[in-house]
Amino acid sequence: MNNWQRKYLIRFITGMAGYSILLPLSLIVADNGRIQQPWLAILIALLPIVPFLNAMTAVVQNVRHQDELHRRIHLEAILVTALLTGAVTFSYGLLEASELVPPLPTVFIAPFMIAVWGIANFIITRRYD
Repeated sequence: MNNWQRKYLIRFITGMAGYSILLPLSLIVADNGRIQQPWLAILIALLPIVPFLNAMTAVVQNVRHQDELHRRIHLEAILVTALLTGAVTFSYGLLEASELVPPLPTVFIAPFMIAVWGIANFIITRRYD
């Protein structure tokens, strides 16, 4: 494992661990109604975004250190992710507008995109092996 890969893994894992810890805590604290100042409730609710952005920045830096083939794989995976997410959310939005399905909270879109990116990355990588 290269030095930059080790740094990436440490930064990514700590970012996602921080996010995983802060998310339920911020939801519990911000949702119980004890915080009277709206700005403070907003700040606490958005607190998990800080380690999440740290982890996502680590992903970008990891891709920057990769060779052209791996960059191409990531580009294709991101393209598939964007197109599939757009198609799924647009389709669901049409169904939602027709009142055929219940409203979907937007908080589910990012995890969906990350899952699709991981699956697409795996499939596209296998194509080049």
